[in-house]
Amino acid sequence: MQRTALVTGGARGIGAETCRALARDGLRVAVADINVTGAQEVTRGLPGQGHGAFAVDVAEEQSVLRLFEDVEAAMGPVAVLVTVAGGPFVVQGVLPRLIDTTLDNWVKTEALNGRGTFLCVREFLRRREQAPLSDGRIVTVASLAALHVNRATGVAYGAAKSAVINVTRHAACEGAALGITANAIAPGMIDTPAVRTNSTVPQIEEIKRAIPLGDIGQPADVAAAIAFLVSPQARYLTGCTIEVNGGVHMA
Repeated sequence: MQRTALVTGGARGIGAETCRALARDGLRVAVADINVTGAQEVTRGLPGQGHGAFAVDVAEEQSVLRLFEDVEAAMGPVAVLVTVAGGPFVVQGVLPRLIDTTLDNWVKTEALNGRGTFLCVREFLRRREQAPLSDGRIVTVASLAALHVNRATGVAYGAAKSAVINVTRHAACEGAALGITANAIAPGMIDTPAVRTNSTVPQIEEIKRAIPLGDIGQPADVAAAIAFLVSPQARYLTGCTIEVNGGVHMA
């Protein structure tokens, strides 16, 4: 039986590449994004059949509840949840200092990253508790900024992504009895549209020089790690945070 995967933030970057990787692996993919036009475009290009595009604002509780309702009505129970939707609210070329961070920036950043992940993971676990499926999977996308100070993305983003990791660990504990694993991915700098918008070329070149593998990552690098965590081969991994960063903080 074909399994349904729900990917938030699926319209571009890491999310879009994750949708492609999971579709290639034979999953039926629900591509969810606040940009539903972009989600529809990604859906049309996926291999296989039965995929769908859905609108969601992950920071809004009712939007998340409607998303799960719509996906399961159209595509059946969600067996795999991947929460990619997120990102910092920064100004290109400006290092956001803690003392300059506004409350509005803090709230918006937390809502998109921390709250959005919490709402999606909570609804997934609630539904699987009511209607169990075997070998459920949760993969969240945190950031290297959750594990180390990242001056380029600032305190609000780092704190919100730290919350993502904590939510994931709680999900791993509570999901175990339901046969669900939960793991986080912590990417370093990845060559996405958001990174190109938020970072200057000199900033990117400076980061490249600090990476042992000599370059920033590609969305496919993160998608490959996510696809592994979703696969049967990762059945004994849960509560983990896997860094995808070219070795930048190995020492």
